[in-house]
Amino acid sequence: MIDFIEKTLKDAGALALSFMNNAIGEQKQDRSLVSEADLEVERFIISRLKTSFPNDNVIGEELGGGETQSSRRSRLWAIDPIDGTNPFLNGLPTWGVSVGVMEDGKPIAGGFHMPVVDEMFLALKGKGATRNGKALPNLQDMEINNQTVMLGPSSRKRFYKLDYPGKSIAYGSASAHVAYAATGGVIAALVDRPQIWDILGPLAVLQEVGGGAYHPDGHSLDLQKLVNGEKAEGPVFFGLKENAGKIFPLIEVYPRPKP
Repeated sequence: MIDFIEKTLKDAGALALSFMNNAIGEQKQDRSLVSEADLEVERFIISRLKTSFPNDNVIGEELGGGETQSSRRSRLWAIDPIDGTNPFLNGLPTWGVSVGVMEDGKPIAGGFHMPVVDEMFLALKGKGATRNGKALPNLQDMEINNQTVMLGPSSRKRFYKLDYPGKSIAYGSASAHVAYAATGGVIAALVDRPQIWDILGPLAVLQEVGGGAYHPDGHSLDLQKLVNGEKAEGPVFFGLKENAGKIFPLIEVYPRPKP
């Protein structure tokens, strides 16, 4: 399975790169961007999944799918063909392809590939995680000071107040943020209302090094609630729970009107 994920990520990344200099973006209903590259890459991955794993369920950001109460299968694949469409369309390198698979609500394998910078993150449950073929060590407790890096969305000022004394960086890709949280180079990644395709691939990597996904009150993110494409409620922290817990008291979430 992990060899399949790695090859699919490489091939999908190469396909995305072939579109990069000429892609044109359009706004979707939720005001996020999509391009023909997103659609073509997602079709490519879905086709390969349906050939290799015909009995599994698949959900993607652009073309939908996913579980329903009347059609549950043992495994669910979640794919984001280009996570970071804005950087992609603007010629920036901080985008990538995400593929993950879960069973019984838990990630069992996944990966994230950034073609421009040639970064590959991979993990198989119980077998550890790698970055560019090298094993990633378990995450360690980290102290916060003025140089401690945290990854988060650039739009966070609209959704919550964060009194964080360290460095906050936004790459424009939730998947990249979660993947880099698994390296131990940052204290945590903060993702606002993630969807399953944003996080499943790199979350498999993060969990293999002792990390997880947590709401500000400390309870774990329930992936099963996201299998139909819903957004998680509020911001979610990705990293070692002890580290994420140091950030919980620093955040004030602004109330949002119900739709």
